[in-house]
Amino acid sequence: QGCFVGGFCFVGDGGGGGGDLKGYWPANVHVIGKDILWFHTVIWPTLLKAAGLPIPECVFAHGFVNDKFGKKMSKSVGNVVDPHDMLDKYTVDTFRWYTCKEAPYGGELSFSEDSLRDMHNADLADTLGNLIHRATNLCGKYCAGEVVSVDRPSELPVDFGKVRNMFVEHMNKYELNEGANVAMQAFRDVNGYLTEKEPWKMKGEGVEERRKIVVILTLEAVYALAHLLTPFLPDGAKTIFQKLATKPKHLWQLKDNLTNLDLGTKIQVGDILYAKIQSEEELKNAAEAAKKKQESYAAAQQRKKAAKAKQAAASQSGQKNKSPANNTNQPAFTKLDVRVGQIKKVWHHPDADKLFCEEIDVGEDAPRQIASGLRQHYQLSEMQDARVLVVCNLKPAKIVGFTSNGMVLAAKGDDKVELVTPPEDCQVGERVMVEGVKDGEFEPLSAAQIKKKKVFEEVAKGLKTGEAGVAMWEGKKLLVGDKGACKANTLVGAPIS
Repeated sequence: QGCFVGGFCFVGDGGGGGGDLKGYWPANVHVIGKDILWFHTVIWPTLLKAAGLPIPECVFAHGFVNDKFGKKMSKSVGNVVDPHDMLDKYTVDTFRWYTCKEAPYGGELSFSEDSLRDMHNADLADTLGNLIHRATNLCGKYCAGEVVSVDRPSELPVDFGKVRNMFVEHMNKYELNEGANVAMQAFRDVNGYLTEKEPWKMKGEGVEERRKIVVILTLEAVYALAHLLTPFLPDGAKTIFQKLATKPKHLWQLKDNLTNLDLGTKIQVGDILYAKIQSEEELKNAAEAAKKKQESYAAAQQRKKAAKAKQAAASQSGQKNKSPANNTNQPAFTKLDVRVGQIKKVWHHPDADKLFCEEIDVGEDAPRQIASGLRQHYQLSEMQDARVLVVCNLKPAKIVGFTSNGMVLAAKGDDKVELVTPPEDCQVGERVMVEGVKDGEFEPLSAAQIKKKKVFEEVAKGLKTGEAGVAMWEGKKLLVGDKGACKANTLVGAPIS
């Protein structure tokens, strides 16, 4: 009771000179937990009336925060979640976004750390962070990193006037979760607009202007919608305004036609707005994968050193018969240096809609950059970390501005293309040989010799898949040591190149 007497002091004219805090009372909304509803809607207003003070304009009672199973938190049960512990692990933005968006209006929240992490990754990282990073990067690429003048088409990325009205309606009713949903759905729509327009694929007359239109409209939509995030993501919204070098405005001062950014404003790319959060299990798996990769790399380096030592010993002992230039009995396939590789990074070629650009580990000091025309047959997620066969002794070739240092082998059917993959137990960097030939029996030719003698063209005539998709050359299996045969997934009798 003394606490409320103290409250009278700071809202009244006397009581210790606290009259300068009158601006805090009466409250627009008095937020309380549902278990103290009686006191704050009956007793507290009665005390205020008796003291001649105004009562709150509205009392909002929220539900409890329970554990992830919906049970009330209790120290004796041991299911209490300390918000300070959560804020030590996650950002304020992540915590605020989850608690506001997950809890239904006036209902209860079943707090789950897994759900918090999933919501962060889906909304903040994949949708919001991805959009901001793509839009600012594209501005640097197509608009010289600043807001430029463009024609305004009738089609806009989002109907901001409609979105704003829906957002305000929900927020005025204290429906925070619905307001957050409206804001994030609008960002998804803008993401969809950018993905559908694909300015990086545009070609033909007026392509530069059309690209600029998409980029500028996307940035304008991001700026306007960022205002809806300020109640939930104060740090993230602030960073967006900084990237766009434009201060926020009053919500009703924003123009519905998305012309709020000043021409010439410099756009900053900076760091990714929100990175994905990995669970402990995911971190453990990543650490194990990194360890395995390191072991694979070390083994490949060891094999490379052993091959060099063997070559030097052969040279010193005068075994010139092993030289491919002097050995007329060398099978054509062994003149190629085909190795097991693993795709470590893959992305869409910015100017060729049929090409992937890849960085492939083939057991060398650094990954090779290689272009492959597989975009119509594979998704990025399918290519990432895929194990493939790489022809390594081809001369570098520039393909639509991208320098490719090798070739990924694939089987090609009438309307289907499949990667030729090595057996599971082999290591990155191991050489692929033809059945009946031992590894190290013949050395591959140099890239210059391969081109001059048109070796690959000769070998390709005999490359195709056999029964069960096994890769063959002139009827003999392509093998990796004693690990087994290389193969395509389903194609039989399909040429390989």
